[in-house]
Amino acid sequence: MNIQGHPQPSNLNIAVNSKQHCAQPATADSVPSTQQDLAKTLSIQLRKAVLEIAGCNNHWSAIPLQGSGTFAVEAMLCSLLSQTDHLLIVENGVSASRMAEICHIHHIRYSLLKLDACCGIDLTQVAAALDQDNSITHLAAVHFEAILGVKNDIDGLSRLAVQYGCRLMVDVISTFGVLPLNFSSPALAAVALSASQCLHGAPGMAFVLVCKNELAQKTPPRTFSLDLKAQYRALKSDGQWRFTPPLQIMLSLKQAIDDYRQQGGREARFQLYCQRMIHLLKGMAALGFQPLIEPQHCAPLFVTLVGRSGQHFATSKLNECLLPRQLVLSIISNGADTFRIGVQGEISLSDIDDLLVAVQDCTYQQQLNHLSQMPSG
Repeated sequence: MNIQGHPQPSNLNIAVNSKQHCAQPATADSVPSTQQDLAKTLSIQLRKAVLEIAGCNNHWSAIPLQGSGTFAVEAMLCSLLSQTDHLLIVENGVSASRMAEICHIHHIRYSLLKLDACCGIDLTQVAAALDQDNSITHLAAVHFEAILGVKNDIDGLSRLAVQYGCRLMVDVISTFGVLPLNFSSPALAAVALSASQCLHGAPGMAFVLVCKNELAQKTPPRTFSLDLKAQYRALKSDGQWRFTPPLQIMLSLKQAIDDYRQQGGREARFQLYCQRMIHLLKGMAALGFQPLIEPQHCAPLFVTLVGRSGQHFATSKLNECLLPRQLVLSIISNGADTFRIGVQGEISLSDIDDLLVAVQDCTYQQQLNHLSQMPSG
């Protein structure tokens, strides 16, 4: 089993991927005459496809960038906030904390509202923060905090933003293509996403979907290579990226989106992930593991698991058992002995069964070791 963009051993921290989307051979009639022509054609196709998947109208633009989803988040924050804007970052996990680091580095005015990392966003606390400071012009949050697997109520946050006259920016890196988002909200200004994750493309390409009203605002650039407005102007002018486009990754994404559509789109992928997650959780429950996060804050993307009370099991030793089987898990340090598993990517139920067998063997071995260390009499 292989993870997207990673050699073996597999890493179930993100998602097991046993099928890479490769550049498909083109027919002679379809081959553009130059790499520039190919890049231009792919850019048009991918930008249109991403907007269609999002369900956006013609008031939105999809701006592609080289790099991971975090590159898109940084580009979004650096390019769309002016010197007079005040951003409130609603933080209940690592991804939102990263937004604060970005703002600090680029001298963007921001405040940070830290909430419980094991729960979704508490809208009453956000409203209280907005009541206390009427200088706040923008909100920023993460749709799904993947480290612990916590889903946030972005639609509720969007309604709150409308109520307080704020604009909203969202990291949808872990959810785009599976969980819906209301792009018709007048508060929504921009979202950042990745070509990998739920779209199953190769890592290394990202997008920011921006309401065109935001692109019309004149703000001095804070960054050279991540300047969204400059990239938008370049694409609008001659269809070309400002810097060398990642052609192989673009071809991979084109194939991944074709597969996504053929397989039934967002609803079909959501149901597929649900099937995998149910299968995984049922098997892990039989082994004595349960989700750390309450069901109302979960989504069928990543799950953080913890052993039942009294179970003699050290997750810190788990990877020692799994590595010989070409498997790796993410061990989460949050005060509990936990590990994380993702069901994104090109995996099958039999792949999950292989993992369950491995965890069962490791659990049994740890129990034997514990019994052997007990006093004999």
